[in-house]
Amino acid sequence: MSSITSRPKASAVLSDAGLKGVLHPEFMYGCATAAYQVEGAWNEDGKLPNVWDVHLKDTDNGEVACDSYHLWKEDIELLKKYGCNTYRFSIAWSRVRPLAEEQPGGRNDPWNEAGLKYYDDLINALLAAGITPFVTIFHWDHPQSLEERYSGFYNAEEIVEDFVSYAEGLFERYGDRVKHWITINEPHIFTMMSSMGYKLNEWVHKRDHARFVRIPSFFHDRGHGAKERERPLIVTSFAKSILLCHARTFDLYKKKFQPSQKGTIGIVYNCDWVEGVDDSAEGKEASQWVLDWVLGFFSDAEWALLKGSTEFFGWNHYGTQLLSGKRLETDNGRLVSFGSSERVFERDGKQIGNKGHGGHPYDVPWGFRKLMKYITERFTGPAGIPIMITECGFTPENEAEWSLEERIDDTQRQDYYSGYLKEMFEAVRDDGIDIRGFMVWSLLDNLEWLQGYAKRFGVTAVDRDNGCKRYPKDSSALVKALFAHGMGK
Repeated sequence: MSSITSRPKASAVLSDAGLKGVLHPEFMYGCATAAYQVEGAWNEDGKLPNVWDVHLKDTDNGEVACDSYHLWKEDIELLKKYGCNTYRFSIAWSRVRPLAEEQPGGRNDPWNEAGLKYYDDLINALLAAGITPFVTIFHWDHPQSLEERYSGFYNAEEIVEDFVSYAEGLFERYGDRVKHWITINEPHIFTMMSSMGYKLNEWVHKRDHARFVRIPSFFHDRGHGAKERERPLIVTSFAKSILLCHARTFDLYKKKFQPSQKGTIGIVYNCDWVEGVDDSAEGKEASQWVLDWVLGFFSDAEWALLKGSTEFFGWNHYGTQLLSGKRLETDNGRLVSFGSSERVFERDGKQIGNKGHGGHPYDVPWGFRKLMKYITERFTGPAGIPIMITECGFTPENEAEWSLEERIDDTQRQDYYSGYLKEMFEAVRDDGIDIRGFMVWSLLDNLEWLQGYAKRFGVTAVDRDNGCKRYPKDSSALVKALFAHGMGK
């Protein structure tokens, strides 16, 4: 441990007595996963295919993943070893309500007791270990049967009723023990991934790449600097469905379940920091455009539906990019999803930070700090709600090709967390930022959707060739020490 904590970036945090105990007394520190990315057991105990089971069938997929369906007890032991007091995980819709026997929608389908029991056992064991479950209702993996019935999120009338019915069943089953709920993970990225994945063959750019879901408008009144902007594309059925699923589920929980269950509920979005590569007017304009695009503003009608529909600002963050100021004319789903602006990663001949696998992310701690302040000033401060960092992590270039020993000695990930947590601790202490939680992405090296197993974000290595055996990486011990310092332990 001493060699890990003595690295310069880690030592800068751990030797700073002014950072000891700066975090909220009930700060939630933990790790995050998602069902399709870790569970495996894709067709066991009554589970039927989700959209990714079908789309990724002939490539890297989640049929086995990390085998957490069978090895969940080992996962809990890892969480305990890492000092976590919280575990963010998602529930697989097609595991708990998989059948497609009734028409027109899944709200009439029976529940799968074996699937429900899996999460009962997981939740009960977490609580017995002193670990708080933080549950994501939907992390992109709806049943394939709903696509076949009515084209899934293209059909707002059907998917919203099915989604709300599914969520209601989870509240009824688990709400006596689960007090922290996320409706939807990253609507923005889910839309992009859908366009590049299982919806690719039916996606029409000018219809479907609208300014789909702009989460922070939930958090502030239009009087706090918001203004109407020209919207080049209209919000279409796919986005409308996501908005309605969240809003209706939030409303249901607040009215029917929260009075007795006393939990909290919100939504999670993704945003990295951007700024101009120089002080040019073009760079400044581009950075504000992209922030508005990703964080964005709704029309008056959408705002009326969504205003106030979260109790925390769930935020997944990874890195920072610089913008040249050049707008890109493109139909590329990824580029459109992030504002169609040219990104660069050098300033004055120097790379902005250590490059992660495929350029996602770059290790830029100061960008994390800037975005914390931006979010607080524009959204969470006026709304009076806290920030919950629900994902944050780093994957070194080509880690999948390293030996097991090299993967365990993950110095790049250690430096990433040392730098980012230093900025977060200082933001709490010096800037008055109200942050109540931080979830490492990820507990395990898992399936990264369309990118397969090439990216390794985990603080635990998984040997998928040998029964998915788990090996803690050194970063897990370092992050434990950093949070013990920040939480005053």
